[in-house]
Amino acid sequence: MWISLLAALTLATQVPAAPPPPPLSILVAPPDAAGAPSHVVEFAQEHVAEQLRARGLVVVRIEDITRKLSAAKRRPLLRCNRTEASCIRALGAAGKTELVLVTELGQLLSGYRTGARLYTSSDGALVTEHLIPGVREEQLLDSLTQSLDAVLPVAQAALRGPPPAPPSAEPPPAPAAPAAVVEAKPLAPEPEPERIRPLRRWSWLPAAGGAALAGVGTVFYLQARDKYARLDTGGTPGEPLRDADRLAASGRRAQTVSRVAFGLGAAGLVTGVVMFLLPGEEAPTVRPSATVVPGGGMVGLSGTLP
Repeated sequence: MWISLLAALTLATQVPAAPPPPPLSILVAPPDAAGAPSHVVEFAQEHVAEQLRARGLVVVRIEDITRKLSAAKRRPLLRCNRTEASCIRALGAAGKTELVLVTELGQLLSGYRTGARLYTSSDGALVTEHLIPGVREEQLLDSLTQSLDAVLPVAQAALRGPPPAPPSAEPPPAPAAPAAVVEAKPLAPEPEPERIRPLRRWSWLPAAGGAALAGVGTVFYLQARDKYARLDTGGTPGEPLRDADRLAASGRRAQTVSRVAFGLGAAGLVTGVVMFLLPGEEAPTVRPSATVVPGGGMVGLSGTLP
């Protein structure tokens, strides 16, 4: 009888833990990138998508949706005004996500104006935004990451509520009083050994090659985009499109070359950065020592010879 009562009380006190809320789903919409080069926009969009996935969000890119649509449905979705609620609702409905992210990437005289704006897909209302003016090109990715760090916690709190409070920890027991207190003299810190970095002086070689390949990729990317535009419009009234298959094959080759060049260029840049930042080896140090013994003495060296 007592065992049954104890089991019933144990089951009654066990409260099932609430399941964690599902991750936010977000659509990466076409950016507002007036004046920005196309390759810069493409790299920025890819960086934003990777940062969102790294934070545990369900990410849908607009390219994943539009490639499945016809031209008649694709153009209104890409060209709508992304400051209007109707456009945001249409984008959210197409991606079937809770949020729509519009990246700001406009090129001005003082530099780029970067940032991020988050909207709710249900009503197209602005949740929050974070904009940074006067950004140099080499700071674009860092500034976009900074904007994401600013807007995502606000959206998380608005749609999922504030995060749960951490459990209160019991204070540690007070330490026992020592029998005697001995004042300790601080030891002088040892000097940090000098480090040798043999690869740093050559890090510019792969970086320069990567920059050159990125330029080649940009040229072929622009050629592929031009050929796609001619295929999409069917030529001009003065010059009708005659050999569409040949033009499409040429565009595919240019697109392949541009992607390979971009990939190799990125690898060269990453290699240069890694060679520049690799930790070096400690410089060899040799320490003399002398010992006096009865009837004479000894002198020696300790350490690593170069």
